[in-house]
Amino acid sequence: MTRIFMFKVNCLKLIIVFTTLIFLNGIECYLSVPLKTVNEREKSEEVVTQQVQEIDRAVVPNDQDVPDASKPLIKANVGGKPGLGFYIELGIGTPPQELSILVDTGSSNFAVAAAAHPFVTSYYEPHNSSTYETTTVEVFVPYTQGEWHGRLGTDMVTIPSSPNSTVRANIVGIYSSEKFFINGSEWQGILGMAYNSIARPDSSVTPYFDSLVGGTTVSDIFSMQLCTPFSIGNNSSIDSSGSMTIGGIDPDLYNGKMFFTRIKRKWYYDVTVTDMGVNGHSLSLDCKEYNFDKSIVDSGTTDLRLPQKVYKKLMSTLANQIEDVYVPDTFWKGTELMCWDIGTVPFDRFPTVYLDLEGPEDDTSFRLTIPPEQYIRWVNGNEPGKDCYKTGFASSTTGTVIGAVVMEGYYVVFDRQNNRVGFAVSKCAENRVHRSKFSPDNDMFDDSNSKECIYDTSDSDSVLVVISYVLAGLCVLSVLPVFILYGYHNLKNMFKKRMSDDQSTDGEPLHQPLDQTTENRDDAITDSQSQQW
Repeated sequence: MTRIFMFKVNCLKLIIVFTTLIFLNGIECYLSVPLKTVNEREKSEEVVTQQVQEIDRAVVPNDQDVPDASKPLIKANVGGKPGLGFYIELGIGTPPQELSILVDTGSSNFAVAAAAHPFVTSYYEPHNSSTYETTTVEVFVPYTQGEWHGRLGTDMVTIPSSPNSTVRANIVGIYSSEKFFINGSEWQGILGMAYNSIARPDSSVTPYFDSLVGGTTVSDIFSMQLCTPFSIGNNSSIDSSGSMTIGGIDPDLYNGKMFFTRIKRKWYYDVTVTDMGVNGHSLSLDCKEYNFDKSIVDSGTTDLRLPQKVYKKLMSTLANQIEDVYVPDTFWKGTELMCWDIGTVPFDRFPTVYLDLEGPEDDTSFRLTIPPEQYIRWVNGNEPGKDCYKTGFASSTTGTVIGAVVMEGYYVVFDRQNNRVGFAVSKCAENRVHRSKFSPDNDMFDDSNSKECIYDTSDSDSVLVVISYVLAGLCVLSVLPVFILYGYHNLKNMFKKRMSDDQSTDGEPLHQPLDQTTENRDDAITDSQSQQW
């Protein structure tokens, strides 16, 4: 009888342990899903409605949607170091303090160094500007790489090549940072050119470009030509160059047609990738994979960053198509450089990558080609007589980022007034790469699946909510046996105790006064202890 009872107890313990493990595992799964509270969902819907502003897909930009020629164009020279970003010169304050500012279409804050830093040669001194106005607002901005803290203020900002461009703008003085400034980059701040919906600390901070458009007669459009030499030969004095045109397009900086893709949301310059492939052959992935959870055009990012699934497929495809050249896997992973004698880099042995973007009309796409001269990126390998390179592709956890590696081949137009981004073959790219490697079809083509490629975050949120409720239900079901067994065990013990009590008292009251001898014994022990003390 004792063995049977022990067996039942052990079974009960095993069941409790097993169901508890299931329950804990269920909780872990449940907590890892990013649920939203009612208030957060309402706030999210408000942000989508008021700040993000979905673009009406029925509106098709056409050739007549061009900038007003009567409005002035502001041109600024672009400089930089290969792989370290592109910057323009700005004058800040009164009198102007000229600084080199990184142009970043992937953020919205205008921020400059306001304190000494080992990697900064000069910095903004607000107390030396008669027009500076401070606030008490602290700002923190994290990026894919690096972050900074600063204080928000306003001051006058001028593009030196166009004195009439002076406007008062929001500016953050950076007083602390981590892995933000880059040694040898020659820039001292960042100019976010995206929409105010992603400005920090909130969308009430008007970006510089919005202030420029609102305070002058400049049109709501800007364009960029980014140029980097592909063979430098360990010469760190070689610079990147280019041009930034504010208020319009400079037709002298590109050849051929200009192709436009729609901006699907006004936050980043969020576009839709419809396909990707190597040497004309598609990676054959669901096109939503390319846009999970967004696809943005970002001049402040060097590489073409891809969602992990896309990145792995692209790297394996590239590795399988290299001929007559040994390329270690570590090169494709970005952890090892490859070096060749100057002028002997075998670019012709590497395949060409392409990226298809949704066209301005439904069910159309156009192709951006990325030749090896672009995606095999020069770096300073410190080997005399050698050109050293690393891959220009990287994995991403925040969607596709079309960075400088792609933009360097094209003249890119950010046509905000018509909600579109344009691409045309850049003349500086043609000077270093044969034209035939760019956009071989040179025309728009039909793509009946383009609308299916858009990643809808609202749908994904609904799916996550459903999954969360299902997981919560599984948690309840998995823990239910524990409560049933626990209740059954307690009821059984209570019944046994009642039966035992009934038998022991034999009908006497359950509560009796203390035995008098016991009370006297306790009192005696207490008195004895008191006397000893």
